[in-house]
Amino acid sequence: MLLRSITKHVRDQNWFAVFLDFFIVVAGILIAFQITNWNDARKEEQAARVYVERIRDDLMANREDLQQRAIYFSQTRDHALSALAALDRPPETLGKDFLIDVYQATQALPRTFGRDTYDEIISAGETNTITDTSIRKMFANFYRGIEAPLAILSQTVHYREIIRSKMPYKTQAAIRADCAESSTINAAGEPIISFPDKCEIDLDMKETLKSVSAIIDADIRDALVRRISDLDNKIVMSRRIIERAEALDAHLEERL
Repeated sequence: MLLRSITKHVRDQNWFAVFLDFFIVVAGILIAFQITNWNDARKEEQAARVYVERIRDDLMANREDLQQRAIYFSQTRDHALSALAALDRPPETLGKDFLIDVYQATQALPRTFGRDTYDEIISAGETNTITDTSIRKMFANFYRGIEAPLAILSQTVHYREIIRSKMPYKTQAAIRADCAESSTINAAGEPIISFPDKCEIDLDMKETLKSVSAIIDADIRDALVRRISDLDNKIVMSRRIIERAEALDAHLEERL
């Protein structure tokens, strides 16, 4: 209809009407283009909000995981400190509790840090979807800044290898059977692992004395002290990452 109107006005040499028709066409195109831009911007804003909310969910899950890790490391450290104190007593006074402490001090909690949403943003090239550059910088600084603390959480020290190679297998099997860690599942489907408050292993006197002697002969004091220092660092790093996650979450909440 518009093309037919323009043709008629040109034929009639009605230049004002021709100009008006062209103006209507151009204005329509510009309005349609602007509406498309508005829609695209709204979709990007919605996508950015979804990403930020998902990262906040990740941060909450990470805080819960790290709080549980800190508790686990503290329990491991308690066993290590008990074992270290026992080394100052005469060997003939040491028994099953000493063996349990020595073994439980080797326990580790290997876990990866949840950063699925941030990795998805990076791998999909969606970084610029989050138009607020300060938020993008916060994310980058947070995930880059926790790399070193996470490395400390995942490292192992030589103490574990010493004990698990020197303690007789029968004793290790008895401890694993009778002093096994308990595991429950939280709302996110992740395991919550902890030590039993008290346990008694099924080990006869002969095997107990043999195992105590093997540990004493292994001269574990220096390695045990290093293990305690390692656990101290793990507890500190767990709490430090929690503090950073809480600070990031608070900034995000203010900006949403």
